Amino acid sequence: MRYDDPNAFYDAPDAFYDQPEDSATNRKKHPMAKPKLSLHTKSPLEKVQKTEDIVTALTGNASFSTPIPSLATLTAKADALSAKVSAREAAKMALDEALSGLNTAEAELDADLMSLMAYVESASGGDEAKILSAGFEIKGKAAPIGAMPQVDGLDSIIGDMQGRVVLRWKAVKGAKTYEIQTCPDPITAAGWTAAGLSTKASLVVDGLPTGGRCWFRVRAIGSAGAGPWSDPCVKTVP
Repeated sequence: MRYDDPNAFYDAPDAFYDQPEDSATNRKKHPMAKPKLSLHTKSPLEKVQKTEDIVTALTGNASFSTPIPSLATLTAKADALSAKVSAREAAKMALDEALSGLNTAEAELDADLMSLMAYVESASGGDEAKILSAGFEIKGKAAPIGAMPQVDGLDSIIGDMQGRVVLRWKAVKGAKTYEIQTCPDPITAAGWTAAGLSTKASLVVDGLPTGGRCWFRVRAIGSAGAGPWSDPCVKTVP
């Protein structure tokens, strides 16, 4: 055999063949096929429909003569899910009707109360005592704000320079100012010192000892005086 024979096929350094290998043995094996359902993409009704399609396809299918679970079981489960979907839709319709009825009843009561308020305003002649005696509040008269509640949400973040910490907390309604104190770690009753006052729900505290842990607390001050101190928070000073 000539090495330059176009009908010869090279396979190994010491082997030549007059014919190519059988295509069936030379072909790469394909991976085995696997079924999929993609249940996470389907709604309950779509799952019911898919189940019905599968049951139809498997009924009398000689390739799958003993399905597990049985087709009867699948059908029963699909019917149960379908019934639950129907029940949910009926409940939603009933809820929508109930909400509509509630809104209508509320609007009707609101309208009658507004009419009554107009009557009281006219019949009272603007007399505050008479208006109050009818069970109404006085328009535009602010209710007094009592004692300040405890400040909530105190948090601290590192500032943009050494010895600086930025404090922030949830604003308290009626607070005219906030008092802030700091204490070195560990906390002691005598260790608290004034860190500043703020009319906002935040404060930048400077001049703190770098590298140490500092505790902070804040309280709101209103017309009736100061409220209780917040729960303390701690920060390692940069």
